[in-house]
Amino acid sequence: MRATWPGSRIGLVLAVILLLTGCSSIPTGGPVGMSKDSGNRSQQNQQGPAPSGPQENGSPQTIVQGFLRAGVGSQDEYAVARSYLTPGLSSTWKPDQRTLVLSSAPRVVTTPAAGTVRIVMAVTATVDDRGIYRDAAKGATESLDVALQKVDGQWRISRIPDGIVLQARDFDLLFSAYSLTFYDPTYTYAVPDVRWFVRGPRVTTSLVRVLLDGPADYLKGAVVSAFPEGTTLNTPSVPIVSGAAEVDLPQQVLDSSDQKQRERMLNQLSGTLVGVLDSISSVRMLINQRPLGIDAGEAARNAPVKEKQVPASQVAIVRNELVLYQGGGYRPIDGIGSVAQDKPVDPAMSYDQRRFAYLSSDRRRLISAATDGTRGVVFTGSALTRPSFDPFDWLWTADGSGAGLVYTAAAAARFGGGVNEVSASWLRGRTITSLRISRDGARALIITVDGGKSSVWLSGVRRAADGTPRELTSALPIRSTQTVNTGAWLGDTEVAVMGASTQADVTPEVLSLSGQSQELAPVRGATSLAGGNGSQEIYLQSGQELLVRVDTSWSNQATGVLDTAFAG
Repeated sequence: MRATWPGSRIGLVLAVILLLTGCSSIPTGGPVGMSKDSGNRSQQNQQGPAPSGPQENGSPQTIVQGFLRAGVGSQDEYAVARSYLTPGLSSTWKPDQRTLVLSSAPRVVTTPAAGTVRIVMAVTATVDDRGIYRDAAKGATESLDVALQKVDGQWRISRIPDGIVLQARDFDLLFSAYSLTFYDPTYTYAVPDVRWFVRGPRVTTSLVRVLLDGPADYLKGAVVSAFPEGTTLNTPSVPIVSGAAEVDLPQQVLDSSDQKQRERMLNQLSGTLVGVLDSISSVRMLINQRPLGIDAGEAARNAPVKEKQVPASQVAIVRNELVLYQGGGYRPIDGIGSVAQDKPVDPAMSYDQRRFAYLSSDRRRLISAATDGTRGVVFTGSALTRPSFDPFDWLWTADGSGAGLVYTAAAAARFGGGVNEVSASWLRGRTITSLRISRDGARALIITVDGGKSSVWLSGVRRAADGTPRELTSALPIRSTQTVNTGAWLGDTEVAVMGASTQADVTPEVLSLSGQSQELAPVRGATSLAGGNGSQEIYLQSGQELLVRVDTSWSNQATGVLDTAFAG
């Protein structure tokens, strides 16, 4: 088993920081890494020793090198790094505008122009001012010319873009991932939106600022916020008073909301802050420094569901019949009758365990069966992916022939009709091998394989007013160390993926939506993957054996129980 992290997987090298923002050639595309919360954190900076100031009579190259080293210290608004800048630039430079993560130490070289040096960097990732982490394209490089001038006889930097640059090790030491809380459009479920910020006393303000600013691009239209659009903080910071984060908002928030909406605002702030920073035990909303009367107990009772749990039993296939499997035993599913004539594969189950779906053995027909005895073909296609139920009882599948088409059908849809094609233009021409909807119904986990290269994507689910899925948003790539073709959700912020094979060694991998990954023990010929509540509840099919994860290995739990799947 191997654990890798967003920074350390890139390579551990010497620390360095430079600030960059607004440089037009800095890569902004490429895979995007995300992260789940790593638990309670102190707001104290954990940056190690403070860096040194400028060297007396240092050359332009020496001053820039010192500035890079000084970037590791964010104390006092990066006071040491600012000492390398001219007075004019020092007062306007914005270190939080962008962070570049480097795979190796940057090179500082001289140029023919007097008072100018060039920084050459191998960039592996960026974090923007909203805390959104993006992997750069493989092998991406960036060069930057830095201008200097003399101030009182000493060289100082007079032109450099806003932002900081960190090597991988320093990024891990300085930054943490935090989950913002948004809602699905029904306000039933909390949907996480992971961001990265420097640990320290300003992180509370940063989290509230970006929460008010709205979700990341891939979640726009898929989630909602209780805060009126355009809401900003009424004060420059969010102080913590006796364990309560005090969020002061403008009068228009009060004027444009009712009590239920204010409770939702409080729950959104609490979900973002409480328990994430160990100095915060509650949130207090203010309007122009006056407490906003909200019954915290009532708000908590109406809080959205976080980490929706799936039932303990799984749907499975035994001798061509659907069964419910749990803890080594199985039983027939009452009411659905025999499905053996369909030779079912890849079954799925709704959260209430009343509706089931499966594919025919040629993977051309999607068939639905319910405990009320109804059964029929929902959809006919080509190389269909394993079906997936969302929490609103929509049934999903995708055409795996390379057309990149995604389909849904409502529980009430008549067989052979009522199928809805979901717009996903970014998937056209891609071969979809796996499509699974998150337990909050707002996100889709999608795996594509083209030209022997696999990609893992997270996309938002946009719905019509009646809940009908209409579009999959532009996707957020998630980095995997393996070539994979199937995946399953393990909770709000973790998924399991693997490259299913009948003969080769298969190494399942747990990915958090932060870029963290954990390779599990390999299994010879694993063909099916099921994920329950958390990374310790993973099942694999290997031949006729059903294996369950036990710590760092696999244990045979049953024989002849095939294609298990938890609800969803």
